[in-house]
Amino acid sequence: QRGLPGISKKEIAIEVSEGPILSFVIVTFNSEADIGACLDSVQSTNQNGRFQVIVIDNASEDKTVEIVNQKKNDNTVFFQNENNEGFTKAVNQGVENAGGEYIFILNPDTQVTEESVLRLINKLSSDNLIGLVAPQLRFPSGGIQYSCRRFPTFWNVITEMTGLSRVFSQSNLFNGWKMKDFNHATGRDVDQPAGAAILVRKDLLLKLGGLDERFPMFFSDVDLCRRIKDLGKRVVFCPDAVVTHRGGSTTLGRRPGLIASSHFSLIKYFMKHHRRIVDFIPNLMIIFLLLVTLPFRIIGNLLFPRNRVERQTL
Repeated sequence: QRGLPGISKKEIAIEVSEGPILSFVIVTFNSEADIGACLDSVQSTNQNGRFQVIVIDNASEDKTVEIVNQKKNDNTVFFQNENNEGFTKAVNQGVENAGGEYIFILNPDTQVTEESVLRLINKLSSDNLIGLVAPQLRFPSGGIQYSCRRFPTFWNVITEMTGLSRVFSQSNLFNGWKMKDFNHATGRDVDQPAGAAILVRKDLLLKLGGLDERFPMFFSDVDLCRRIKDLGKRVVFCPDAVVTHRGGSTTLGRRPGLIASSHFSLIKYFMKHHRRIVDFIPNLMIIFLLLVTLPFRIIGNLLFPRNRVERQTL
């Protein structure tokens, strides 16, 4: 093993192979406002061709393709899908074509630094029991995003749909799902960090069959973390690695449709991971509650749209 340029051997020591160490997988859809800065930041980490960049565009109708073509270099692989295949399927497309040992799934509205990327690689490679690592996310203003959550439970959905989680936003009982009790300033094992920036070994992803395409956009990251932990692996939050994340920039304009997608994906999540006989009645209650509240949430969003989305689920 030998250290990588710019980082001390004591802090970062990973094996350097002839091929790429890491493959960034970035899915774009009408991402012209963000993808240029994202690629600039990614390319700034790419000394000596150690990192590969894979961009998959889902039939953007703006200048995203033009910008990617301007920014790409010899380390960039660019796929242009004729149709919008959905986020999850596009990620799997990128993973299948990735040459790196590590896969960094990254949203186009993010910006990374070399130091943070190497710290994540070092953390993931330090313990075979670690299956996935995630950085601390910060808004462009510098504020920390509360990006980690616990796995959803029946109680979480009830408190979220009835508004109790917002009325008692700092309560572990009513809003424990969104981990407002965690300051996101210290490292720890978590259930599921935001899928905006996550690093995982390619061989583990392939073993799991990639992301589950039954979740076109939402909850595929939650499902992935759940399956990783079901294998006895750890999911680790690393605050010493920082990634800037604007948050919601690619989805705000399509919010009503995304609310529906989120509801249906959560239903699928419960049907997949809560399959015991004792879960039958609670599952029916969750389905009923999510379907009944869906039109009210859509109408409420149209009347009072959110200016920022911190986590793209419910």
